[in-house]
Amino acid sequence: MLNAIIVGAGPAGLAVANTLQNAGFSVQLLERGAVADHVSQYPTFMQFFSTRDLLEIDGFPLTITEEKPTRQQYLNYLARFAHDRRLDVRTYTDVERIARSEDGTFQVTARPRGRDAEIISTRCVIVACGAFNNPRMLDVPGEELPKVTHHFKEAHPYVGKKTLVVGGRNSAIEVALHLWRSGSDVSLSYRRETLEGYGIKYWLLPDIQNRLMNDEIHDYTGTEAVRIGWDSVTLRKRKNGEEFSIENDFVVACTGFDPPADFLRQAGVEVEEGTNIPSHNERTLETNVPGLFVAGTIIAGNVSGHVFIENSRHHGGMILSRLKQSLKSTIRGK
Repeated sequence: MLNAIIVGAGPAGLAVANTLQNAGFSVQLLERGAVADHVSQYPTFMQFFSTRDLLEIDGFPLTITEEKPTRQQYLNYLARFAHDRRLDVRTYTDVERIARSEDGTFQVTARPRGRDAEIISTRCVIVACGAFNNPRMLDVPGEELPKVTHHFKEAHPYVGKKTLVVGGRNSAIEVALHLWRSGSDVSLSYRRETLEGYGIKYWLLPDIQNRLMNDEIHDYTGTEAVRIGWDSVTLRKRKNGEEFSIENDFVVACTGFDPPADFLRQAGVEVEEGTNIPSHNERTLETNVPGLFVAGTIIAGNVSGHVFIENSRHHGGMILSRLKQSLKSTIRGK
């Protein structure tokens, strides 16, 4: 029986696995995609805001000449970290269920791609998966059309096309500006009347405001999408309910992502309504289910801006302190 199964092989999951393995625990990571699948879904042009020293795990060097890594550089780093630290990562494996037995152990139902599901026994489980597979939907007719995406990767498909970006936080603004500079005819729809006062990065706000003021990016703040067609989008003004249509080829919905609350609840974890914050001890990260932990951004639910790669790198030490108390007999060499 394994000492620990970690659901998710992103930066937080890899860091926790490394910490536990260094302490003598047998650990396996289960990842539904490739290593760091969450990071791989970032836009291809992305460069991290954090410097390389704040993104390194356990002193493993991020050997780049630049101060801040690109998406591809950090993906290479994480894959190299998993390989060099000999972490047992099972990629392309979906975790379908986590069940706690009467004896306090867990049975994890996992399904490798193209194969039958199997049950893996473990003494504890750490859920460290991100939210990128759970986009916050617009819930409007036409959202299922292939012209709509919730995962923006690159600007090339949108060059010369009328593209509506929905959202008004940092990701939406960055996408709108990048599309405009790449040659797309961009419109921006945001529910609020203004972009100010909501944590917009200081260098983005004047940039987007100037583009909107000059109608280089068409300003539809104070509106919400109510219907999406093949060649148009119908918007509604929030102030008076007036509806109108604009010509449109593509919609990029930057509306955020929600953690897998239903998955946690199925495992017995209490999840706060509205915020989707899982019940957990802030010192040990153990949930209300004994032996089941959370790590990484999932501990903040959908309250963004509280947990980042920089501070989730240390979640392994918090979990280890608790596991040393409850799993002493499983530590190798003791």
